[in-house]
Amino acid sequence: MKNYSTVDNKRKQVWRQLWLDIHFYLGLWIGAFLVILGLTGSILVFFQEIDEWLNPDLLTVSVPRYVADDGKSIPYPIDQIIHAADQVAAQNSSISMIYGPRNKEGVFAIYADQESGDWQRIFVNPYQAKVTGVRSYSEDEWFPDYLIDFIFQLHFSLLLGSNGIVLVAIIALLLLISLTTGLIVWWPKTGQWRKALTIKWNAGSIRLNFDLHKTFSCYFCVVLGALLLSGVYMNLNDPFVWVTQQFSPATRDSPHHLVSISSAAMKPIRADQAWTIAADQFPDGELKSISVPDSDTGVYVITQKNIPGLSTFWCERHIAIDQYSGEVLDVRAPDTRRSAGETFLDWQWPLHSGNAFGWMGRILIFLCGLACPIIYFTGVIRWIQKRRIYKLKVNTQRTSVAANRQSGDAV
Repeated sequence: MKNYSTVDNKRKQVWRQLWLDIHFYLGLWIGAFLVILGLTGSILVFFQEIDEWLNPDLLTVSVPRYVADDGKSIPYPIDQIIHAADQVAAQNSSISMIYGPRNKEGVFAIYADQESGDWQRIFVNPYQAKVTGVRSYSEDEWFPDYLIDFIFQLHFSLLLGSNGIVLVAIIALLLLISLTTGLIVWWPKTGQWRKALTIKWNAGSIRLNFDLHKTFSCYFCVVLGALLLSGVYMNLNDPFVWVTQQFSPATRDSPHHLVSISSAAMKPIRADQAWTIAADQFPDGELKSISVPDSDTGVYVITQKNIPGLSTFWCERHIAIDQYSGEVLDVRAPDTRRSAGETFLDWQWPLHSGNAFGWMGRILIFLCGLACPIIYFTGVIRWIQKRRIYKLKVNTQRTSVAANRQSGDAV
């Protein structure tokens, strides 16, 4: 008669060894990328503050006294801001994106694309409509000239261009698998939670290294998992949205996929007119950005920020506007979501950046990034330790076999 308890235990051991092997080898071979992504991600949590600190004349301005007195920003009209940028843009450029000031001391950032694929970021003082500086980029450049841009490229593409964007998404998926299998292997038996969640500081080096690896991985696993998943969302957006729609069919596509109805009798409206339409219909939001149509059928997408009473965690609104008629085609915001899938998608960027929870969220993401090297290097050390133990066991067995042979020959 079979001992079903023994068979069941053997089956569990086989599966545990499988999860452990997947966890070890995925972590060993792609975990180094986790270090890169984690450290660069920690820096990018504060990229705006760092860039402004390094380039104050370019990215910050003095606030006029009247603004400081009443606490309200009264910049030049957007059409004059765009006109100032046009004056210094490269020949045959077209405006593709307009970012409003981050705060009262901030500047407008105007993106100008060229036919060659090169592009510029032009920074404009919102109170004087004067250009504070220009950053130029080449389509085929590998290493951006500016520190924060270099870190951005390293973080989301490993400096490998469009192929790197896909590669980073695949790496994030594999790291998610490694994280999940590690969690399965780590899951403690009944009554051993305290042991699983604490570090025994007075233990030997092997036990201490193991405790550091499992504890850091455990405490940051939820945050790290959310970061990896949202990284896939940003680098492989269309496939990610498609998969989400299979589970939540009512989920809408990105507003950028909407279409303007062209007419020979109608001329496209300007970006400042699109903003006026959005602000008239939704006067409670501040300008964050204006995405300019990139084709004859494209739409304006206006993003508003700091909308009072909209959401405790993420108070932005996206408004799609027909570039010919000025009709509002769609509105995306926490109060207009139509499905659980849209809620899920809307949370990806706020979670990735930490902005959903203010300074607390940003600091948590920063610390998670710093934990990545600890998780990886303690994992590598753990692998080396297990290899040494395995080699020692093999050598011991060989010595034992050799000794038995010698004893047999002597007899």
